[in-house]
Amino acid sequence: MPSRKAEKIARILRDEILTGRRPPGDKLPTYDALIERFLVTRPTVARVLRALRREGLIAGNGTRGVFVASTFPHHSRYFWVTSEQPGSLEWTTFMATILDLIDRKETGIDGEVIPLVGVDGRANNPEYQRLCEAVEHGSVAGLFLMNSATVYLLPALQTPGLPRVAIWAPLPHAGLLSLDFNALLERACSRVLTKGRRVAVISPHAPNLARAQELLLQHGVDKAHMWALHVAPVGCERITELLFDRSDRPDAVFVTDDNLVQPLLAGLKRAKRRPGRDVYVLAHCNWPRPIGLAEGVEHVGFDVREVLGLAKECIDAQRAGEVSPGRLVPPRFADEVMPRKSTPIERK
Repeated sequence: MPSRKAEKIARILRDEILTGRRPPGDKLPTYDALIERFLVTRPTVARVLRALRREGLIAGNGTRGVFVASTFPHHSRYFWVTSEQPGSLEWTTFMATILDLIDRKETGIDGEVIPLVGVDGRANNPEYQRLCEAVEHGSVAGLFLMNSATVYLLPALQTPGLPRVAIWAPLPHAGLLSLDFNALLERACSRVLTKGRRVAVISPHAPNLARAQELLLQHGVDKAHMWALHVAPVGCERITELLFDRSDRPDAVFVTDDNLVQPLLAGLKRAKRRPGRDVYVLAHCNWPRPIGLAEGVEHVGFDVREVLGLAKECIDAQRAGEVSPGRLVPPRFADEVMPRKSTPIERK
C-alpha cells in the first residue's frame, strides 16, 4: 500500500503535469531535489515516481533523468460505466452490443474504451474503486455513463470535474447523448406500409407502442387491420404463435425492441410462418449486431459505433469548455450503416 505521504506528493506532481505547469518533455527534479522539497525519504520518492510512471505521465530517459511524457495515455482512454451486469434483469442487448464491441476493440473511436460493469457505489466494489480513482486523479479523458438510478446516485459523480456524457437519459454534470427513437418509429412505420396493409406492432414499451399506433393511423391504416401488442420477452413467443395461427393474420410486423426478436422468431416457427416469405418483419436493432438477419428479418436501429463516436464528441466539447453538450443519434437502415472493417458477426 502506498503511504499517505507518497499519495500526497504524487497528487501534487500529477496536478502540476496535468495543468501544464510541467509541460510534455519537461525534466523532473532529481531524487535529491524531491527529497529536499517534500522532506521525505528516497524510498518514498521512488514510490511516487513508480505511481506516475504506471499512469503514463512520466518516462525515464536512461541516465539523463525522468521527464514528463510527450503524450498522456489518458487523453485517449475512456471508461464506459454501467451499474448493470450481464444476465441481470436490466441488462439489455444495447449494453451487450457495447460491451461486445469494446471487448473486440471495434468501437470505431480513436482511443481505448475500458468497461466498468456492475458499478454499485460500495467501497469494496473494485469497479467503483477504479471509477473513484479516475475521477480523483483525472486519469481518463472522460466517462461514458449508462443512466440508471444507481449511477445517478454514485457519490463519485455528484460534483463537476472529469468530463462525462450520459447515454440515453440525463445525469448530473454530464453532457447528454440521446437516441432519436421518435425518428426511428416514423421511419419504421413508413417502411412497413410499403410491405403490407395488415400491420402488427409488438413492443414492451407502452409509449413507443402508442406512438407507432398513432403514426400508422395517420398513414391511413385501417384500425381493424392493425394489432398493437404490449408484450414482454416472456410471453412473446406464445402471443406471436396465436397471432399468426389464424386466417386474418398480419402481413407485416414491426418489433420496436430487439429483445423481442428471438421469442418472436420462435413464435413464427411454431405457427409455421417464415419471415420474408409469409410475413415481412422489421425489427429494431443495435448495429452492427442485428438479431435475426439470417432468418429474413430486416432492421432499423442505432449504430453503437456512432453512439460511442458522438459520446466522444461530447467529451471533447466539454474539454474545450462547452457546458452540457448534447448530441442526437439518428436511426439507420442497413444500407445507411457506417462501413465495417470486417464481416459483421451476428449475435446468436
